[in-house]
Amino acid sequence: MNTFLQDVRYALRTLRRAPGFTAVAVLTLALGIGANTAIFSVVNGVLLHPLPFHEPERLTMVWMDNMRMGIRTDITSYPNYEDMREQSRSFSDLAGYGYGAANLTGDFEPERVALARTTANFFDVLGVQPVLGRAFTEEETRGDGANVAILSHGLWQSRFAGDPRAVGRTIELNDVAYTIIGVMPEDFAFPDGVRLWTPLAPPPEMRSARSSFWLYVVGRLAPGVSVTQAQTEASGIAERLVDAYPQLDGYGFYVQPMQDHLVGEVRPALLVLLGAVGFLLLIACVNVANLLLARAVSREREVAVRSAMGASRRRLIGQLLTEAVVLALVGGVLALPVAFWGVELLKAVAPADLPRIEWVGVDPRVLGFTAGVSVLTGVLCGLIPALHAGRLSLGTALREGVRGLSGGRGDARARSALIVAEVGLALVLLIGAGLLIRSFNALRNVETGFDAEGVLTARVALSGSRYDDPANMIQFWDRLLERIEALPGVVSAAAGSNILLPQLAWSGTVTIEGKPEPPQMERIEVTIDVITPGMFRTIGTPLVRGRDFTERDDGDAPRVAIINQAMADRFWPGEDPIGRRFSWGSPQNDEDWLTIVGVVGNARRTAQDREARPSGYLPFRQAQVRGMLLSVRTSRDPLLLAGPVREAVRATDPTVPVAELATLERLLDERLAQRRLTTLLVAVFSALALLLATIGVYGVISYAVTQSVREIGIRIALGAVRADVLRLVLRRVGVLVGAGIAIGLAGAFFATRVLAGLLYGVGTTDPITFIGAPAILLGTALVAGLVPARRATRVDPMVALRTD
Repeated sequence: MNTFLQDVRYALRTLRRAPGFTAVAVLTLALGIGANTAIFSVVNGVLLHPLPFHEPERLTMVWMDNMRMGIRTDITSYPNYEDMREQSRSFSDLAGYGYGAANLTGDFEPERVALARTTANFFDVLGVQPVLGRAFTEEETRGDGANVAILSHGLWQSRFAGDPRAVGRTIELNDVAYTIIGVMPEDFAFPDGVRLWTPLAPPPEMRSARSSFWLYVVGRLAPGVSVTQAQTEASGIAERLVDAYPQLDGYGFYVQPMQDHLVGEVRPALLVLLGAVGFLLLIACVNVANLLLARAVSREREVAVRSAMGASRRRLIGQLLTEAVVLALVGGVLALPVAFWGVELLKAVAPADLPRIEWVGVDPRVLGFTAGVSVLTGVLCGLIPALHAGRLSLGTALREGVRGLSGGRGDARARSALIVAEVGLALVLLIGAGLLIRSFNALRNVETGFDAEGVLTARVALSGSRYDDPANMIQFWDRLLERIEALPGVVSAAAGSNILLPQLAWSGTVTIEGKPEPPQMERIEVTIDVITPGMFRTIGTPLVRGRDFTERDDGDAPRVAIINQAMADRFWPGEDPIGRRFSWGSPQNDEDWLTIVGVVGNARRTAQDREARPSGYLPFRQAQVRGMLLSVRTSRDPLLLAGPVREAVRATDPTVPVAELATLERLLDERLAQRRLTTLLVAVFSALALLLATIGVYGVISYAVTQSVREIGIRIALGAVRADVLRLVLRRVGVLVGAGIAIGLAGAFFATRVLAGLLYGVGTTDPITFIGAPAILLGTALVAGLVPARRATRVDPMVALRTD
């Protein structure tokens, strides 16, 4: 211990005597370690932080594996859930829930809130209980269900200011009084975005509807049972259900760990970022190692004398490694402000759908990571210089007087090898960033099927018994759309159940008149939406053939539908579908058939990187829904209409809230938010890597020129022209960078495979990227080498020959 403390004190004195070197090295390491700490904070909070449930590793989602549509995480039906719960022995229990939303009214401003309707055992399965009050009872989920509700901690704070007496009070959901029976813990937020919970009490027809898919299922594995074992059992149950109910052919069960459900989609991107920032730290380590190696050369006499005085090789290596570790630890301390700033910046720019962002921060685990990375960085930085010094002898130090551009000395070879490695690492990062940038640009240029510019959207949902009458619903929307279209700058206004599809959209299988029904396995689901006339004109989706809906398409007229081109191509390939008839499900009478009156262009309603799904649209006057997305096209900034639209809704019905007010451009843009953040961060890291590699090349060539002044002077004295000297130096740059590019290309060929799931329209070996990135790196390196090369051409041979 005394020896170690002596080494630390000596290292601090040595570093204080070289403030310039110390500042450059510490700042370089602080940048690399700080960036790693910031990204690890996100990985820790999103991926590694324990879920706020009891024994979360035993929790799973149990999905319907929709092999017909290729959707492995689809919702299931209530009877399928009951059969799974009854037959499974791999789960200690299973619970079901359904998403919903309600208008929250009462003694405050109307608000649209997300809710979940749950089975009575929902909170028991998750292992979480209310901090105030109680959970649901079995009796409250029978019959029509009890009008009771459990509040989220956030809703309790915003509506009741955290008053414990809120339990027992009532709130109004869709004009129905509900009694508050509990408040959930602050860190409980499942399902995501839900602000209150009510009992799930499906009507008898829903309890027996085998092919009505609307239910989410969460399960707790029995003690000692693995997910693989549960999946094997679930697959067997699915096969038995298909035998009993042929309409389930093509549907199975998929058991997914809860952790994967909550963060699975962002895991690949976060791991890519962690890998990219790790590469950046390695490049910083190489730069600092080069600095330490150059400094070790200047201390060769000191090291040789200490060796001659009895210092062992192990003692010398330990001393130099201690200096490097101390240097890295100082960098780690200075990295903490970088990390804190980086974390706050990342949280500020993080997409709204990044899960568990509230857990992102610099906690003890992150501090431990920073300390560990700092020590490891110090060892990596100091290893080569320490080994170089450990091999040095007194005789070597006294004889080593000339070092040339040929790099014949050991330290020159080591520095060159480090630069080759640095260039290779930087190239891997550059190629990865190039692929992500090209992929992101390809996604931005995808034809979405919308003309989003100048379109404002808002969610408006009707509630209360007065809207049980379809005529009142129609009257509300007629008045509202009339008021909005009368606003200055409004071009058109319409409404529909959805513009952009949720992950699990309302859909159903179809029957085509005059065509045989396909086997169950070959039946596909078609999304269903309800719209008012003028919807396609408002959102910019073109009408390909036929006509739009009109006010005459009401309850007294024949039932009609509009389909998209994808549905036309799927069911009527090469034919004109106008006038053809189809129905959702199996028609029971002639009124169930829908006549196609129009075909619209395909719109990528799920995501930019997913092809348009077959979709059908029904006129609002024939198929009313309570919740609609209002769309308003304007000739000016759509956000200027936010206030007038709210006033128009309030004038039509003051109890109806306006929610999710946003432009259509923003809605489309938000679907790319995670990709944008990943691309931006990798691009920043690659730019920093390019900068560090450029500095490294400059440092090595500049050092080589300084050490070769005598050699250059001799060459000039013997007749070499300055252009020859310039070519000599730049040739050295080309050799180093060329070797690094060769290694980097080989590494990138394999490393970019991990990006495959994040790319769109670009291959992992995209030729443009694999040619462009090395060209940028080579050009930048040559520019960096040009400065010391020009300095070499100005060497005075007489001065150089007098140099010892």
